[in-house]
Amino acid sequence: MPRVQQVFSQISAVVALVGLTACGDSGSGIQIPGANPGAVAGVIVSPSSASIQVGLTVQMAATLVDGQGNEVSGDVSWTSSDPTVASVDSGGLVTGLVAGAETITATSNTISGGAIVTVVNPPTP
Repeated sequence: MPRVQQVFSQISAVVALVGLTACGDSGSGIQIPGANPGAVAGVIVSPSSASIQVGLTVQMAATLVDGQGNEVSGDVSWTSSDPTVASVDSGGLVTGLVAGAETITATSNTISGGAIVTVVNPPTP
């Protein structure tokens, strides 16, 4: 299986496991092959999408999970795919600059997760 597909499959499994855990299923016995307990295996950014007006902000959050879906701690860095559309600070606060869409990415070690942010012009009076 190509590496990109393998990583995507692992992240999909983490997201599914987190969803099961949120629904009350402990997920016991579900593991991602090759993932070390306690090591970051997935980064979940919330909200997963947001729409803001130019000049306004939205706070993003990153949840780090290990291969068993347990929340773990770690350092997170934030980046914007197009910093001319929206900027993001070191705490995940996104500011809309001009109308457009872009991806905000949270990264811990080499593991990343992202969210789509759409910036719109304010309504005209």
